[in-house]
Amino acid sequence: MNKFYTAQEVADKLKIKKTTVYELIKRGELSSSKIGKQLRVSEEQLAQYLDGAAQISTAAQTRDYQPESSLLKRDYLLHSSGLIISGQSSPALDLLLNQLPSTPGSLPVLQSHMNTYNGLYSLYFEKVHLACAAASLEDIESLVPGVSLTAIRFCQYPVGFYVKKENPRNIRDFSDLTRADIIFANREKGSSRRVLLDRQLKASKISPEAISGYRNELVSDYSTAAAVAGGQADTALGEGYAARSFPGLTFLPVREETLYLILRSENFCAPGFQAVADTIASENFRRTLSLQTGYDTSHTGEIITL
Repeated sequence: MNKFYTAQEVADKLKIKKTTVYELIKRGELSSSKIGKQLRVSEEQLAQYLDGAAQISTAAQTRDYQPESSLLKRDYLLHSSGLIISGQSSPALDLLLNQLPSTPGSLPVLQSHMNTYNGLYSLYFEKVHLACAAASLEDIESLVPGVSLTAIRFCQYPVGFYVKKENPRNIRDFSDLTRADIIFANREKGSSRRVLLDRQLKASKISPEAISGYRNELVSDYSTAAAVAGGQADTALGEGYAARSFPGLTFLPVREETLYLILRSENFCAPGFQAVADTIASENFRRTLSLQTGYDTSHTGEIITL
């Protein structure tokens, strides 16, 4: 008989927080079933999750992440009466989606889960209205060429390496990824983490083939952090906030990254868009985001024309 576990029992088995279990379920990385009014994870569902993490497999990418070719199927979204925002789940985007309905002039919002590259690609082809992008303004302009853009600054946060507590492998920089005793948990192409990694490797003249685990991709900071916490990998790149959900991890910052919300300038004064800008610029949004995450919100809400 297939046994069912509570969220706390799953957390105990994976040695993570119960809130992280709910986060994995929310992101679709861990399947669950509803029995009555209770959420449960079956033995089979847990085994599938563990198998995917253990292999750090591209099968997880196929299941949870849709490549850019699938964007052709998203045209119907633009016939909705609301706004479509692309972006993978993040504390900043989640807070915006929670607070936006109470802002005067807001419209219903549908989130399309895409990483930075695919979100900007979709904005260029007018398949989404707004795109979350963790990238430089120069990169953003190059990915949406010939279009007048407006960038709303979300926040700044540190990106770095996830390692086990006290860093037993003594991982310090990108050159350590080539060591024979290190397995890396990588992110999918188009994500800001992958862009950072590939640029650093090129600048340091390090071949990706020298890194064990480079070709195996996961689709969120939570999944790569879980791989390190669970012992399936020795390190991964991600934001510091995700590491807090795994008591067994230490975070080693590498650089600061800025998250923007990008839209076509021609739409800035259209219905619904101003409510988005007003929500992000509000003191309540900035204070709540900073308290929840520790993010730098000193420039949150700033408008930049590209």
